[in-house]
Amino acid sequence: MFEVLITDDEPLMRQALTQMIGMVDGFEVCGEATTGNEAIKQVKALKPDIVFMDVVMPDEDGIKAAQKIREILPHVTIYLVSAYNTFDFAKEAIHVGVDEYLLKPLSFSKVKRLLESFRGLKKRRNRTFNALCSEIDGGDYAKMYYDLPQLVQAIKTESWEAADEIIDYYYTLENQLFIHYNCLEETNYINRPAGKMLPVGRWLAFRLYATMDLIYRHNACDLYPVMKKSFAYIDHHIGENIGLREVRENSGLSQGYLSRIFKKTLGISVMTYIHLCRMMQAKWYFCVSNDSVTDVTYRLGYNESSYFSKLFKKYEHMTISEYKKIVRKEKEEQKAKG
Repeated sequence: MFEVLITDDEPLMRQALTQMIGMVDGFEVCGEATTGNEAIKQVKALKPDIVFMDVVMPDEDGIKAAQKIREILPHVTIYLVSAYNTFDFAKEAIHVGVDEYLLKPLSFSKVKRLLESFRGLKKRRNRTFNALCSEIDGGDYAKMYYDLPQLVQAIKTESWEAADEIIDYYYTLENQLFIHYNCLEETNYINRPAGKMLPVGRWLAFRLYATMDLIYRHNACDLYPVMKKSFAYIDHHIGENIGLREVRENSGLSQGYLSRIFKKTLGISVMTYIHLCRMMQAKWYFCVSNDSVTDVTYRLGYNESSYFSKLFKKYEHMTISEYKKIVRKEKEEQKAKG
C-alpha cells in the first residue's frame, strides 16, 4: 500500500483529496497537514511515498517546504498544487525537484491518472530492483557481468532516457541495494570507476558494475573473511602481471582452497575475476582517454598487446576497435543533443 500525505490549509480540499485517493486501489492517506512546517514534521515521522502540497499556506509556502522535504526524504514524490497558473511558481517548483505542478481544482480523473502512473512506474522499478538482487543472489559473477547491458537499459527506460532522472534513479537503486545487503559502510570502492563526463548510459554501466562488484565482494567476505586479503591484493596490484600464485601467496591460503572459495562465492576462477576487472577498467580507459591499446595493455599488467586484444575479444565478444567505434558514436550523439 502506497501512503500519501496531504498538505493544504483548506479543509474541503483535504477532504476531497482524501476521498479521491481512497478510491484508487493501492493508495491510502497516512496523514494531513495544514502548514508547511507541519508537513515537514509529518514527513519525518511518516515517511510517505507521495506528498500533495499546496503552494500558498499560512507559514512556510509549499515550494520552500517541498525543498526541505526533499532534503529529508530525497526520493519522495511531490505534487505541488496551486490555484495560480503562473510561470514563476512553475519554474520554482521545477528548481526544487517537484514531480508535477498541478492546478486547482483537481478532478478525480487527474488524481487517478497520477496515482496509477506512479504505481505502474513503482512496479517496474521494483522488478528491476528484484532483478538486480537476483543477479547478486545467483552467485554467478560472469552472468552478472554479461547481463549488465539489459539491466542498464531497464534503468534508462524507466527514467524516460533523461540523463538527470537516470542518475537520480540509479542513486536510489544503489542506496536500496546497500541497505538490502547491509554494506552502507563499504562504499569506497564504489567511486572507481565513475564520472559524468561520459554519455549517461555508459556512465551508468560502469557505476552499476562497481556497485554489483562491491556487493559480491561483501557477500564473499561475509562467508570467508580471508577473502578480504585476496581482494585487497588484487586491487593494489591490478596493474601488475599477477596471477593465481601471487594472490594465493599474499592471502596465506593454499591454491586449492583459494580456488574453491572463489568458485563458491563468485562462480568463477581467480584469474577470470582478475580478467573481468581488467576488461572493465580497459573499457573505462578507452572511454575517458586517448590512450593507445599498448598503453592500456601495460597499464593493466599485460605484457603483450596482442594477448590483451585476444582476451578483450574473448570476454567482450567484440574487438577493441569495435568497442571504440561504439563509444565514439555515443559521444557524437551526446554532443549533438547538446
